[in-house]
Amino acid sequence: MKFAYIQDMVGNRGISSFRVTDGKAYEFDTDKPYAPSFSPAGLTPDCFLNSYNYPFLFNDAHFIEWSEFKEDLPDLELDLIFLVIERCLGRQDEFPWARFSNIRKKYPNAKIVGYVKEIWMGKPYDYEDPKHKARIEFLKKCDSVIYNVPEVKPQFEHLVESVGKPFNFVSLPQNIDYYYDNFGNDKELAIWEYVPYQIERRHRTNEFTEYISKKYNIPVKRKSFTSNQDFNHLHIVDFVKQWSSCLFHFNLDPIDYYPGNQLVQVISTGSINLGGVNDYHHLLCPETATCDFDVLEKRFVEYLENEEKRNEIRQKSWDRLNKYFSFEAVREQIKNIK
Repeated sequence: MKFAYIQDMVGNRGISSFRVTDGKAYEFDTDKPYAPSFSPAGLTPDCFLNSYNYPFLFNDAHFIEWSEFKEDLPDLELDLIFLVIERCLGRQDEFPWARFSNIRKKYPNAKIVGYVKEIWMGKPYDYEDPKHKARIEFLKKCDSVIYNVPEVKPQFEHLVESVGKPFNFVSLPQNIDYYYDNFGNDKELAIWEYVPYQIERRHRTNEFTEYISKKYNIPVKRKSFTSNQDFNHLHIVDFVKQWSSCLFHFNLDPIDYYPGNQLVQVISTGSINLGGVNDYHHLLCPETATCDFDVLEKRFVEYLENEEKRNEIRQKSWDRLNKYFSFEAVREQIKNIK
C-alpha cells in the first residue's frame, strides 16, 4: 500500500518532508538517511515519534510537509492518505494552497482520512470559534476520520455529531523494540520528575516528587534548564537517556484530554510511571492513573519494597503497550478504519 501522511504546516518542530523505505527515513528526494536535526519529532533515521511514525508502518511511504510544496504537490501514486489541516484552517486567504480539493485533485485514487491531531482548534469548548467550524467542514469532505484517543470524550462529542461520521481510534505507533534495545538499560533507584512544557500540566508533580524523595530517601533527577534556554535545548536522544535511567517516572498531569505520549515512551524503556490522567495513562497504567497522593504513595511503596510487584506492573504495562501501540497493532487498527 502506498501511503502518505500529509500535514499542512509543522511549525517550529524542525522536521521536513521525508520518505521511508524498509524501516528507515531518507530525505524526500535523495538517498541520504534523515532525522530531524534538533526536534522532538524523531531520534534517528530508524526511530521517529508520535504521528511521524505512521510512514514507518509501510514499506514505501512519505511524510509531506505541505507548506514546502504548496500548489506543487509531489507526483506520487497513493492508496491511503492521513491528512492534517489545522494551522491553516479558516485561513484560505492567507494559505490558498491549503485546500482539501487540492489533495483530492492531486491524488484522486487515494482514500483520504482526516486526522484529528490536536484536540482544540481555537479556544477550548468554544464551538462557535471559526477554526472549530472550519475543521468540521474539512472532516466532512474526508472519506474517513481518525483520532488518537481511545474513546469519544465530551470534548469530542460536538465534533463527532457535527461531522456525522464514525471517529476511528488509531493510536500513535511506537517503535517499542528500538526504545527497549537502546534505552531499556539497568535502572537506578531514582525518581525522574517529568516537567512538560505547558505549566498547567505540571500540576503538583514537583510537590509529590519532593515529598516521596524526602520521606523515602530516593534521589530525584529532572531536566535542567535556565530561564534563557529554549525548553527543548536537549537533543531528544540525550533527554530519553536521562529519564530512562530512572526506575520511577513521576508525571501527575491533571488534564484528561491529552493523549499522554510521554507514557508510551516510558513503558517502552521499562521504567515505572506514577501519576497522571491522560488518555493513555488509563489505557496503559490504570493502577496509577490518578493524581491522588495517597493512592500513588501506596503504589510507590508497594513497587519499592516488593520486586515481584515491580516486575508484575512492568509486564502488565508492557503487554498493554504492545496491544495498542506496536506497529503490528496500529496496522490492524488502520485496516479496520470505517
